[in-house]
Amino acid sequence: MLNRPLNALLLTTDAAAPGWEAGRHPRGRLAALFGVLMVAFLGIAARLVFVQTQLGDVYAAEFEKTSQRREPIPSRDGRILSADGQVLAEDVVLYGLAVHYRWLEEPVDPGWLRQQVLARLDRIARRDPQRVAAESAALLERREALWHRLERATGLGQAELAGQRRAIQRRVEQVYELVERGRDAEQSDRDFDARPAAESAWWQTAWQTVVTTLTTPPQREALEPLVIQEQLDYHRLMSEIPLARAVEIESHPERYPGTRIETRTRRVYPQGPTAAHVVGYRTPVGDDAIRVRRQEFPKGDPLDYQAGDRQGRSGLEQYYERHLRGLRGERRVVFNRRGEIVESRVVREPRYGHDLMLSLNLPLQQACEQLLDEQLQSERIDPASGQPLPIPPGGALVAIDVRTGAVLAAASAPRFDLGLLGDSDRGRWSETLADPRKPLFHRAAAMTLPPGSVFKAVSAAAFLESGRLDPEREFACQGYLDQPDRYRCYTFRHFGVGHGDVNLVSALARSCNVYFFAAARRIGPQPLYDWASKFGFGQLTGIDLPGEAAGQLPPDPRGGQNGTLSKKQRATAPEPLQLAIGQSKLTATPLQVARMIAAFANGGRLVTPRLADSAGPAALSTQSADATALPAVDPVPIPELSSRTLQWLRMGLQQVVAHPQGTGYKTVRLESVAIAGKTGTAESGGGRPDHAWFAGYVPAERPRIAFVVVLEHAGSGGHAAGPVAREFVEALLALGLLDAPPIQAPSAN
Repeated sequence: MLNRPLNALLLTTDAAAPGWEAGRHPRGRLAALFGVLMVAFLGIAARLVFVQTQLGDVYAAEFEKTSQRREPIPSRDGRILSADGQVLAEDVVLYGLAVHYRWLEEPVDPGWLRQQVLARLDRIARRDPQRVAAESAALLERREALWHRLERATGLGQAELAGQRRAIQRRVEQVYELVERGRDAEQSDRDFDARPAAESAWWQTAWQTVVTTLTTPPQREALEPLVIQEQLDYHRLMSEIPLARAVEIESHPERYPGTRIETRTRRVYPQGPTAAHVVGYRTPVGDDAIRVRRQEFPKGDPLDYQAGDRQGRSGLEQYYERHLRGLRGERRVVFNRRGEIVESRVVREPRYGHDLMLSLNLPLQQACEQLLDEQLQSERIDPASGQPLPIPPGGALVAIDVRTGAVLAAASAPRFDLGLLGDSDRGRWSETLADPRKPLFHRAAAMTLPPGSVFKAVSAAAFLESGRLDPEREFACQGYLDQPDRYRCYTFRHFGVGHGDVNLVSALARSCNVYFFAAARRIGPQPLYDWASKFGFGQLTGIDLPGEAAGQLPPDPRGGQNGTLSKKQRATAPEPLQLAIGQSKLTATPLQVARMIAAFANGGRLVTPRLADSAGPAALSTQSADATALPAVDPVPIPELSSRTLQWLRMGLQQVVAHPQGTGYKTVRLESVAIAGKTGTAESGGGRPDHAWFAGYVPAERPRIAFVVVLEHAGSGGHAAGPVAREFVEALLALGLLDAPPIQAPSAN
């Protein structure tokens, strides 16, 4: 039975089964199975045809998937120009050359090379190995030709260019290694966390495996190739290339593939150290400053500062920040998946800042700075005594128009070189910061010193307007007021003699302290305080510069509202005798003294010093339609200052230089032009030399320019500051800035 044929057995069995028709359609099941398979295969084939014909663009789009980002377009801040159109500060456009990392990488990345080749071939050509190999060779040749062209375009040698490429690649590879180590460490931590606990039972391990399998998405066993953003970016190969080369590269992308021209601006100061304190400087805004401004303006920064923007930090750059600052634009850049640029479109045009035209006369400013430099660099001999004068640690020279207050020169010494900011010379910048003479300190606007005898002009105005002093009445000066060791004249301290009989004019001309001590004792401190306040002491001048100091005016002798002085006020109340000669606790800036002397020259009006020209929009930038003129500030008449008082005071100021016994006769007087002014020697204390002042105006008969010279710890005002004042007036004449009337013979008084 077991040896019977199998078919017979099956037929026998099937025949016995109910419902089975033996021998009918023996191939039916095979045909049905074949039909099912054919349907499946036809479905797969149809799907392949559909994918190839209908979804090709979809897959190609995924392959060519792009990304975009917004990049800033640099703007240009306004220029700062001197009165004669010389550029003191401006933005220059710099063009840099950037190259895509894959185009500079050596050896070439195989994956990137294959992607580039396949992107250049159609679907059929991609299946042809010979076509692929030929396109690969052509791409490598094009890559090599690029670097030969860049050698000629940049002027760099092959070795230097290769060195820069290696430096960029080394930097990117270091980043790659750091990211790769981090990824490997993260994968190791995941593998460690996925291990089953050693103490778990077999059924717990099996259950955990089932749960993980059902709830966790499948993961690749092998990590995908790592690609970092730096490998998809453009890297700056050169910071600066000539404009012609930039245009050539930008206009021929087919000859310079994988390159990009970057545009940025740099603030430059063509005049270097000239007027450095006045011009000031701009520096990039840091992230911390951005956060602070966002806290100050939670609804939006009105100046739209972003990291990398420049902000004025000192001088006119800071004061006119809103006027000078431009707003950068924005560009939308589209990149393919390989990091190459496929589209670039400007979405917001940059807006340029306004130019700023100054009243500053550049040749005069340079002459003033040279005069101060000479004082600080070497020892000078006193022309009167033949003795060496102390070398001052610093000084200032200010010149303003007596009618408008326009600043013609504002020199401070020592000074710094604004070019250090653009050159990024850290060594020289550190030396500048460490200089004990403080070259960054703007002495013309922020240095406060006792004005000394130059203040006697204000005291004389107080004496005359009090009505208790006859300007023609003579007073006998014995060199001291009451005691030989107190309230003395300069001549008595140094030569042991007094001035003899003097009146108001001769007391001003010869700078007789005793005359002013006696007059101050007669009228008391209140008129001196009032007139010092009227002439602007203890107040800001209002110059368009940040960081101006107000100086110090001693407390009002009248005290508070009840007219009594507190204990502290009595301790600091002005001592009328010392205040009369510009000492006591009185301090002033060179700008304040220049404004004071200008008031005597212009008929009693207090001007506001201004650096920015307010001539109108034509003097400003024409790059923007909303350019506006800067407002002018009209001079303010000094109340209660009579023309009679001005006449006496101007007579005395002229005699300082014109009279043979005047303190400025030997050192300030010129034959070609009449100079009026006042010397000042301010005690500094501590055993150090006195501060030297000279404040004056020219021409004396028809004043146009008021000026102040001050030298720290330089000694006598007449001997140290006087010669500088004379050389300054000579510079005015040489530059043609004075229309001098003829010299008149000095009065016999």
